[in-house]
Amino acid sequence: MIEVATAFGLETENREIKDIANDVADILIDDLSRAMPGEYLTIKHMAPEERQKVWAGLDILPISAYNEAFDTYHRTCVGTDGDWFSNMRAFLRCGLAFTFTGVVAADIATDILYGEGEIRNCRVNVGALEKNYVNIAVHGHLPMLVSKVVELGNSEEYQQKAREIGAKGVNFYGICCSGLAAMYRYENVIPLSNAVGAELVLGTGAFDLWCADIQDVYPAIMDVAKCTQTVVVTTSDAARLPGSEHYAYDRFHSNMGDTEKIARKIMDRALQAHWERRGLPVFIPPYEVKGKVGFNPYNVGQTFGYDKIAKALEYGQIRGVVNIVGCSNPRVVFEKPTYEIALEMLKNDIVILTNGCASFPLLKMGLCDPDSVMEKCGPGLQAFFKETDMPPVWHVGECVDNAKSSGIFGAITGQFGRALKDMPFAMSSPEWSNEEGVCASLGFRLHGINSYHCVEPPVQGFKKVTDFLKKDSTEYLGSVMYVHTDGKTVAAKIIEDINAKRRALGWKI
Repeated sequence: MIEVATAFGLETENREIKDIANDVADILIDDLSRAMPGEYLTIKHMAPEERQKVWAGLDILPISAYNEAFDTYHRTCVGTDGDWFSNMRAFLRCGLAFTFTGVVAADIATDILYGEGEIRNCRVNVGALEKNYVNIAVHGHLPMLVSKVVELGNSEEYQQKAREIGAKGVNFYGICCSGLAAMYRYENVIPLSNAVGAELVLGTGAFDLWCADIQDVYPAIMDVAKCTQTVVVTTSDAARLPGSEHYAYDRFHSNMGDTEKIARKIMDRALQAHWERRGLPVFIPPYEVKGKVGFNPYNVGQTFGYDKIAKALEYGQIRGVVNIVGCSNPRVVFEKPTYEIALEMLKNDIVILTNGCASFPLLKMGLCDPDSVMEKCGPGLQAFFKETDMPPVWHVGECVDNAKSSGIFGAITGQFGRALKDMPFAMSSPEWSNEEGVCASLGFRLHGINSYHCVEPPVQGFKKVTDFLKKDSTEYLGSVMYVHTDGKTVAAKIIEDINAKRRALGWKI
């Protein structure tokens, strides 16, 4: 809180922490919902100065997140803005608003309220499911209620209640980002699957209750839950599922004070569901690996030292750094491109940052496990990580934790006093599939970092727009989008472009 407040230029000396929190919240809320033109303070205080000049020159600095979303809906309404470049500027404004409110501000608020988390050892994949426990899945993106549910479930009170009905205890499993947000803040949250794989793990029959909040929760899980007699609970008025039970905040969020009460209802329902489901068949495939999660800009610096990372980068022990993130997409073989790209990065001495749905195949295939991943790495990474017990894949958390990846990029760049666009960095969202994936990749391109994908964006209707997004944005942003349906081809392009950045810097390849 103090660090963020200081960055925003707020007075912190001799002030109550709640008063400082109010001032920080006011800034974040103003940037979210400002109706009249004014400074977007999160951008002013958090974005690189070099980038702010670029964005101001393009006239893409947003008024507020709500304003830009509303304005874009208006522009694209029938018979309104017919100038493609004007629409692209609005698109870029939305990208900045998403980046600095939907990601940076959300990350700031989450870390202040629930803690930054820490590097933890974890169990991964379906083999980590256990029979005879009250098994609860947390699925979605909102940390508020999930945090309280996990806190209660891990308490001796509820562990004892579980034992009283014949269970060994309570276990939590993460689906999509709610699990990722919780796993590096709390014990006993096992990352299991991204959103597209949810039905596969639900089909094991091992879950008593499925706690779903918002985003990436597909209605088809209800068909599987009916087969396994798993109770599905929804917790947001904006994200209901037919046939589910609803224990939630109302749409005005007037019952936020009832968070613990709602969480207790969910936990009590889980205990009841476990009792009612006794004797039902459960099949757990025997696939389990381990990994390390919970990296952030602070503990990366403490663990490795940014000066050492910078030296290894300059002299070629580390060739580059790539952020592999984004959703899963049924238009490609499930998780295959993501894994293929990751393997090629490691083989070529490129450190990987990862979060969100794309992180699950890396977790499941052992790339976050220092004991199994090093044999897949090139000689540079093997040498750099030899004296550590850390993997070269740094799992930073859920999808809004792209802010943490950006922070790591920024901290490394700061060692050289250069701009992000000059560095051997890349962003890849191999299987992007929705608005959030588009915005995440756009956020990095706005900072001058190229993005790489295995699925075409749906913009082929107008060549100028396609060209603007793929190649012509170099002129404006210093970055491009590269798309090819083959993961290994995309990986080769990332390596080629990272080598080009290194040549421009005069660094060894």
